[in-house]
Amino acid sequence: MYMPKQYLEASATVTDAKRKIEAASQKKVTARIDMSAEVAGSGLCPECRKPMVLMSANGHQVHTCMDDRITVPVRDEQ
Repeated sequence: MYMPKQYLEASATVTDAKRKIEAASQKKVTARIDMSAEVAGSGLCPECRKPMVLMSANGHQVHTCMDDRITVPVRDEQ
């Protein structure tokens, strides 16, 4: 099987890749979407925290925020 030279020789060295991974791991990451029971579970948008609209999507009830284009399915009552 013939493999092109570009496939066999990596353009980035291992140290470059390792340095990028270490730099990315040092950045603090915070989630802006809150899918907790207090927010998304109570019908508030997980992004803007405004009340979501109850809609039907393919026969399923969903909460929808048209501003942020987020849809969260409504839990089936048992």
